[in-house]
Amino acid sequence: MPLGLMEAANADCTILAPNAELAATLFDAIERAHRDSGRELWPTPRVRDFGSWLREQHVRGQFADSSTPRCLTDVEERELWRAVVLDGASGRQFLEPAGAARAAAHARRTIVEYDIPLRAVADYGSEESGTLLDWIERFAQRCRALDCVSADQLLRIADRARTSVECTAEPIAWIESPAWRPAARRWLQSRAGVPLQPCAAVNCVSPLLLRAGSPDTELAAIGEWARSNLQATPGFRAWICIPDLNLRRPELVDALDAALSPRRFALDGADQGAPYAVAGGTPLADHPPARAALSVLSAGEGAVSFEQWSALLRAADLQAGAADAVAAARLDVALRSRAPSEQTLGQWLALAGRVAEAERPGPVGALERLHAAARILAELRGNHPMSRWIALWIRAFEAGPWSLRHRWSSAEYQSAERFRELLAALAAADPLFGAQSRRSAEGILRRAARDTAFQAQTGIPPIWVSGQLMDPWLAYQGLWVAGCSEERWPPPADPIPLLPVPLQRQYGVIGSAVQSQLQFAEDLQRRWQARAVACVFSCADSDDGRRAALSALLRELSPPATDSPLASVAQPHWLELYRRAPGLEQLIDERAPAFAPDELTRGVATLKAQSRCAFRGFAETRLMSSVLDRPLPGFNDRERGELLHDALEQIWSEVRDSHRLKALDAQTEAALLRNSVSLAIDTLCRRRDPGARWRERERIRMQALLGKWLTAERLRAPFSVERLEQRARTAQHAGLPFTVRIDRVDRLEDGARVLIDYKSGSAARDWHGERPDNPQLPIYALLLPEGLVAVAYGKINAAGCCFVPEAERIGIFKPGGAKTRLEGMSSLADLMQVWSRRIERLAAQFAEGRAAVDPTSSACQSCRLHGLCRVPSALDIAAVLDDVDAS
Repeated sequence: MPLGLMEAANADCTILAPNAELAATLFDAIERAHRDSGRELWPTPRVRDFGSWLREQHVRGQFADSSTPRCLTDVEERELWRAVVLDGASGRQFLEPAGAARAAAHARRTIVEYDIPLRAVADYGSEESGTLLDWIERFAQRCRALDCVSADQLLRIADRARTSVECTAEPIAWIESPAWRPAARRWLQSRAGVPLQPCAAVNCVSPLLLRAGSPDTELAAIGEWARSNLQATPGFRAWICIPDLNLRRPELVDALDAALSPRRFALDGADQGAPYAVAGGTPLADHPPARAALSVLSAGEGAVSFEQWSALLRAADLQAGAADAVAAARLDVALRSRAPSEQTLGQWLALAGRVAEAERPGPVGALERLHAAARILAELRGNHPMSRWIALWIRAFEAGPWSLRHRWSSAEYQSAERFRELLAALAAADPLFGAQSRRSAEGILRRAARDTAFQAQTGIPPIWVSGQLMDPWLAYQGLWVAGCSEERWPPPADPIPLLPVPLQRQYGVIGSAVQSQLQFAEDLQRRWQARAVACVFSCADSDDGRRAALSALLRELSPPATDSPLASVAQPHWLELYRRAPGLEQLIDERAPAFAPDELTRGVATLKAQSRCAFRGFAETRLMSSVLDRPLPGFNDRERGELLHDALEQIWSEVRDSHRLKALDAQTEAALLRNSVSLAIDTLCRRRDPGARWRERERIRMQALLGKWLTAERLRAPFSVERLEQRARTAQHAGLPFTVRIDRVDRLEDGARVLIDYKSGSAARDWHGERPDNPQLPIYALLLPEGLVAVAYGKINAAGCCFVPEAERIGIFKPGGAKTRLEGMSSLADLMQVWSRRIERLAAQFAEGRAAVDPTSSACQSCRLHGLCRVPSALDIAAVLDDVDAS
């Protein structure tokens, strides 16, 4: 550590850094130096980033002079700029006003930092510069009206009225860094003299230049480099720069965890802590306490979709323990077959309360906490100052999602405290925001939480990852800079929007010109090599196959590296862990325990699943693994099938035969359809009512569809309806009972019988073969074989209405209709003997516990058990391994 830094800290100086990230690293370095010297107690180092320190001094000045204007918080400043942009004549032209507001704030901050006169901006006379000056003036007017100043004006205030600084005896020191802007640098030189110099240059070996095959491989190489150095060198410390960190943060965390904290990928997800930290933070809205609070607010007003409600009910923040989580999950499952697609929070709570009382899943703690939060949120209506809304919200949070805060981790406590600070800042801004409706107040809070970055403080571990191209200032054993391709290093020119580019170049704004970027890159390269013994510079080929080349600036430092072992780290990261894992003994278990007397089948569905894949039959029936319902707008496919069956049962209960059907006049038929459909809808809606609009739409659709079906029925040979199954029957196969419900049995004029099953979806002859896709009709036929000459699906949907039969006679379902092939048998009776053997074999296999993963060719397309059987996963792994080996 530089001697001057430690001397300044021991002299009780406030040490100023140009940004918060450097301030954090300096603070950690001083703390570590005290600890390494053997001390057990030392004063807390006063290390501040310059912006925060200016705010502190301004607040001190307000104590000395109460007439000093208040400094806007970051949230207030963002909202004020947004209001200025929206109120302007050009505000309506922006699809994203927040982006224009950020650009305007950035441009004004640049004007201040580089001492660019506003007159010079006005002299350009462009539309952009005129719009910017208009926004700046109106922003200043609003600040004066509120008696506030923005943070970028604090340096000018401190320069004009020195009492805010000179009234205190606090000595200051500042570090030398290219990150200082001209105005700040001049001010510090005049107040604090010569800056503290960084570490003396280390003896850097020839830098390693690395080209990786993909961006993910580059990140994996960084993780492997960090792991190997940490293992080989005690006390190893490294600084890593990922210029596009904001875009690659999740991938980077995965890569570093795969190398440095692999237990994160274990089944138990154990968190051992990691020897690295990633700078910059993520939106505060994404951290659990803030996310839970915002979720409750989102649900508090207006329509709430079932997906939102389900996520809220099962949210971890609302569960006191495993029992609570299980009860919430069981209630969620019960609601899925009874809930509409959306309703208000109050309606969700009322429905969930009724279902919980009926199903008795146990005390549902989440429901109680949501009730408490909802009661508080309902106390306030209309327009009110932000402070009133926030006081109400905090009470709701503490009664609901924050009621279990005693279980929070350190990181969750920190994020919750930062969220409270944000709420406090908004509550103090009543003069700015005025009276707000609940919706607009929530919008302000949501934007503020999304725009506020947060990083939990856990100390700075050996590996520090930065997203800024800057001088790390301190000495490290290793340094890695990624993204150093010829396209990105030196960085391309990136002028500040809205400011005239020639003016930026005239005043030396960093990033405004190619030449300044080149000088910046050359200076940083020299500094980087002076900070670490081992430096690595890397680039990566793009994901679409474009080959990258290292920057010419780097090729001057060292000969390009030959094939580095770091570049060949396998991707994705789980694959490398998979290869490192020890070999496991394989045990193929395809036999479940025999079916027990107290177990229940799922009727035809059990044999249907067993035929398609024995594992599926076992999993769906005996493990009760099924796809959860998902409430949709209107009626879902299963409910439409129920409506169809119920309406047809009502129709044929009255009509009874083909003669009466043909005798119906149009008016009578319309009344029959209307009454039958209405009765079916009313019956279903007693269980789940999607709303009046959907009921009416379904009534119209069903009446039209059933009218087409009756037209198809009129074409049949004469028949009478012998049986409409209103109760379940039991079929016995291999000694097991299977409950079935046959839709309809007709009798022809000669006494022969026809069995019909309605299908509201697709329908085909899916009962053929030794492993039929659906043995439903064969099972029904075996239950009622007497006089049976045909079985058929009645296909009733918008695509068409027709019969899909297996018949031993011609003309049963339409004039001139041919008999089917009967799988080579001479009669349906002979075919039923074949069906009997097939069904008995399937039932016997199920009964004895056969559960092999052996799907038919199309079975996997309709299956949702891939996570259990893992056949697709195994195939995917094999394909990846083959691709890697081939490369």
